[in-house]
Amino acid sequence: MTEDPRNYALLIEFDGGCFFGYQSQKQSPTVQEEIEKALDILLKKQTRIWGAGRTDTGVHARGMIVNFKTDSPISNLSKFLLGMNALTDRGLAIHEITEVPLNFNSQFSCTAREYEYLLVNARFPRPVWKNRAFWYQHRIDVSRLREELELLKGEHDFRSLAKATSMRNRRTTTRVIYDASLIESEEEPGLLRLRIKANGFLHNMVRILTGTLFEIAIEKRKETNILKILSSKDRTIAGITLPPYGLYFLKAYYDSFPQIDRMYQNRKEFGGVPR
Repeated sequence: MTEDPRNYALLIEFDGGCFFGYQSQKQSPTVQEEIEKALDILLKKQTRIWGAGRTDTGVHARGMIVNFKTDSPISNLSKFLLGMNALTDRGLAIHEITEVPLNFNSQFSCTAREYEYLLVNARFPRPVWKNRAFWYQHRIDVSRLREELELLKGEHDFRSLAKATSMRNRRTTTRVIYDASLIESEEEPGLLRLRIKANGFLHNMVRILTGTLFEIAIEKRKETNILKILSSKDRTIAGITLPPYGLYFLKAYYDSFPQIDRMYQNRKEFGGVPR
């Protein structure tokens, strides 16, 4: 028995260390493959998903949106959600499901994405942060970090902060940074959260950006600032690419689809995505 096609959005969280990135690839476990495998079983037909971000191997997600369309009936969304979680890897959790308009696409309808990079600035790191945050034992100039993050806001050409080999055939390297901030954790001394919200990101952009800001903040690049590096349009002028395990996809934004905001709000109320 089939029905008219319906469109559903999922709010997911995953441990990047359990997968070889988001996008399906041969002979390696991925987030997309894991979700589609569960959907195929529950819906009894091959089902494709679209994701708000295509994260690399090792990158985590606290609140990514994916969607799928189906003409198979789903009579009880709560039971369906339980079934999804029972069929997926323990490194992946599906927290919310909601029906959305047919014209919604988690990738192409997205108007902004927000990432977070975790730095631990402490003499000795807690084991819990291994493969969860980048550790540095010497002084980080937090005030300088905040100054550089303020400079980032607005529209810039990010060619110098993207993986060089990914620049071929790219129409534009200009992106708009809506917000860039540094949060010092009150519960975890030394834990720094660098958050960047933009209308889009180039390949490895957040990891290169945070690596460059990190080098400025430890005074490895005392004579420059992020605007000078951006204006150079030269990847060799920028800093290191920080490892993927400190990076988290935090949230996807959709101006025309309030159903997605409600999913995030539900997750927040039940102790989920931190804001």
